[in-house]
Amino acid sequence: MSAVARPVVSVVIVNYNGGGLLLECLARLLERTAVPIEILLVDNASSDGSAGEASRAFPSVRLIANSANVGFARASNQGVALARADYLLLLNPDLIVRERAVDTVHAYMAAHPEVGICGPRILLPTGRLDRPCRRSFKTPATYLHKALGLTSLFPESRTFGRYYLSYLDERQTFEVDAVIGAFLMARRSLIDRIGLLDERFFLYCEDEDFCLRAKRAGFKVVYLGEAVAVHHKSSSARRQPVRSLYEWHRSVFQFHRKNIAPEYGPLT
Repeated sequence: MSAVARPVVSVVIVNYNGGGLLLECLARLLERTAVPIEILLVDNASSDGSAGEASRAFPSVRLIANSANVGFARASNQGVALARADYLLLLNPDLIVRERAVDTVHAYMAAHPEVGICGPRILLPTGRLDRPCRRSFKTPATYLHKALGLTSLFPESRTFGRYYLSYLDERQTFEVDAVIGAFLMARRSLIDRIGLLDERFFLYCEDEDFCLRAKRAGFKVVYLGEAVAVHHKSSSARRQPVRSLYEWHRSVFQFHRKNIAPEYGPLT
């Protein structure tokens, strides 16, 4: 694929030891997307050679190589700062798009200017829904229901299934509070209004925070059931489980203090 003079969608992929999945991600993205795209690959000091392999295999991809792992939010912002299109797609290197997934999401956003963020139906390799691809914002009740196992026990309940919206048909399209950063398309006018991802989140929760800021600014966030991608939940988190767990708890705490505590008082 030759360089795109005027991309319609800029795809930003943050890589950290993505291995062979990164190469498959790029190959399927290029094969299955008709709308003109540019791809910016931001590598967070991978040690597996995956960024170099990707750069050699796909010369049209623009590589931004960091000397250290600066986290997902900061690396994503590096790519967005260099992007040229009016639509920005954050895409994980372990996510494989199905046929025309990017085109479908872009077409929906182009037809609905009130939508600032859109994400597709994301499946796990087993075929089951990757539940965080459509969510409500966290609340104290959310923590309680998940801690007690009620969210998993009663997915059809509008009370206990509220966080993952598990009572809704996954093949349908509807407005949600948040979609997942593994495939998150945003329009540039939204970013111009609310700014980039909050870099205080090293990993996790930056997508939910971004969606919350979008909705507060008056934009809609939409889950698009007809567009499909497969999430392999890769590699990097499994290779560093302790660091991953630490960052998850740190990000949840940061999200809580920033977005939940002010709404629910000092006891939260």
